[in-house]
Amino acid sequence: MRKRLGLLLVVIIGGLFLLPNLQGSLPKIVAMSQTMAVQATNQLTVQLPLMGRQEKSVMTPIESIVEPQTLKKTYYYRFAGNLPDKAVQTFGAAIAIYNDTGIVNLVAGDATDRQNGMTIFGYHKVMPADKSDYLELGKGGPEIEEVSGFQGYTANHARAGVNLQYPQGVKLSVALHEVGHALGLDHSSSRRSVMYPIDQGKSALSAGDLKALHTLYE
Repeated sequence: MRKRLGLLLVVIIGGLFLLPNLQGSLPKIVAMSQTMAVQATNQLTVQLPLMGRQEKSVMTPIESIVEPQTLKKTYYYRFAGNLPDKAVQTFGAAIAIYNDTGIVNLVAGDATDRQNGMTIFGYHKVMPADKSDYLELGKGGPEIEEVSGFQGYTANHARAGVNLQYPQGVKLSVALHEVGHALGLDHSSSRRSVMYPIDQGKSALSAGDLKALHTLYE
């Protein structure tokens, strides 16, 4: 009994001496644990992908007759004589947007047979009564010429046109769409793309449009 009582006194006395030290150390231990938890959270935030925050940009399709990396980036464009001033200005603005990408270089002038060229024109087409809910605002596309041999070449003699029958077609989004076709871009299922088959009024190239241009010309 005396031994147990002595042992108990030793534990109590020792605890009285150790308690202040533990009380001083305990906040430090807790604080250290909290700091490590914050660091771990920050590391996880950096390392884990941000799922659902960014939509993956899908590349705009490319016209089947255009093979990537075979065409030079420079095009010489000319306006057909029947194009009104408003359409000329609208297509000029579209050309400036494509030039601002730095991927293609559209220059005013006449192309030779060996150079890429683009003819911008106007036409008139009245939609039939059974298609009154659909208006053809424009048309365009690439025309690839390949010549083999020692002095062979590949050139795109493209066309981009606007339907002057409908004034609502003479706008930037339509011009961007038709110039895109001329450069080799096909219709896209993305509503963010200027190549969506139904006019969305888009006045800027999407990430998918730019990716396709990079694939074609860089």
